[in-house]
Amino acid sequence: MLSRKLSMRILGCQSRANSGTLCRIVDAPPRLEVPQREPPIGGALRVLTELGGTAQVAMICIAVGWFFMNTLTVTLSALEHGVRFFDLSAVIADPTRLFFDVDTPWHRMAFGLTCLACLAAPLTPHWVKQRSAWLCYLAPLALMLICAALLYLRTSGEFFENPSDANSLSGNLIQFANGLVRRGSDLMSRHISVGVGGYLALIGSVALAVQGVRRFRRTAPAQDS
Repeated sequence: MLSRKLSMRILGCQSRANSGTLCRIVDAPPRLEVPQREPPIGGALRVLTELGGTAQVAMICIAVGWFFMNTLTVTLSALEHGVRFFDLSAVIADPTRLFFDVDTPWHRMAFGLTCLACLAAPLTPHWVKQRSAWLCYLAPLALMLICAALLYLRTSGEFFENPSDANSLSGNLIQFANGLVRRGSDLMSRHISVGVGGYLALIGSVALAVQGVRRFRRTAPAQDS
């Protein structure tokens, strides 16, 4: 250590032809410390540790409920058909897909990416140190509530648009058709139930939202002061 200090302090030596060597003891300039970037694996492990056990279990429940289990189940006699959450965008676009296989790869891909984004949203406050980032914990629950509201509006509204002249023959036919469809929908709704995946994801989303609200309130004094 001593030799290193001496080598740093005699850098001012100069050689002259007539008077020999003249040395000036000078201080070496301070070393600039470059902050090291956190490796990706270390950052991921740190985020998982900061999440806590409750949030980790909640996110696992949401992932299993959305992608590997049925959110809605349709039972007709011996026939049972399930719809997973990442297929709900296709069902919202066409509610008749509740009773058939969903064969819309674009809907599935686009909404699947949306689900993944909402599932990863709770990781945001562990990278972005802002108080408002804790509200990202509410993203999975918000997505489920929005999908439930849209599906309800799509299945409870009129299937055929009423004409301006409701007393005409076409208006009477459309009203009659809407009545038949509404009665059929009421009958079919008795055979539609929430699947295990829906309950599992809902419990995980509520638990995650509670964690986010608690952490949001907990960081309020530190951010405001």
